[in-house]
Amino acid sequence: MKKGASKRLKKESFRQEALRRRKALSPLERRQKSALIFKELQSLRVFEPCQTIMTYLNFRDEVETTPIAEKILQDGKDLIIPFCQRREIVPCAITDLVKDVQVSNFGIREPLPDRLKPVSPEEIDLVLVPGLAFDYHGHRIGFGAGYYDRFLPRLRQDAVIIGIAFACQLFDNLPREDYDYKLPLLVTENGLINAR
Repeated sequence: MKKGASKRLKKESFRQEALRRRKALSPLERRQKSALIFKELQSLRVFEPCQTIMTYLNFRDEVETTPIAEKILQDGKDLIIPFCQRREIVPCAITDLVKDVQVSNFGIREPLPDRLKPVSPEEIDLVLVPGLAFDYHGHRIGFGAGYYDRFLPRLRQDAVIIGIAFACQLFDNLPREDYDYKLPLLVTENGLINAR
């Protein structure tokens, strides 16, 4: 078996284990842990000065980000959510989590196509990154399509990039490819992990 194929198989194994762990959390545990993650994010010095913040809108049993998105809008900051188009992330500004958002065919909440307000990646101050599995060295495994691996290098050098996940999604070491983007920061319900 070739080295690349072996890594892909290992990644798939970690994906399945992370999904199993995440699904084992009860809805109450997910809400409580998500609230702790939100609280930790707000306590970070790098979070407050950021004006243009991009977050995904949670899907299935991911960390709940709706309260984070609501707070961004309440604070008068610019909320950016990803719109996936032709295997790329198009960051889009939204001002209303009900009127500007639809549920896609995959069950993901995303901007309505007729209300798209694309934003240049260079305008974004902070990005919250989802994933299935993370390690203490900043490595991340998503669903395997590479959307964030292609998007994150397009941000400004001083943009703040933070992975968010439940602690049960953490592993000691994950397999990685050369094209995998390394995250400098990760927040779980147990606090901040600095992988710089």
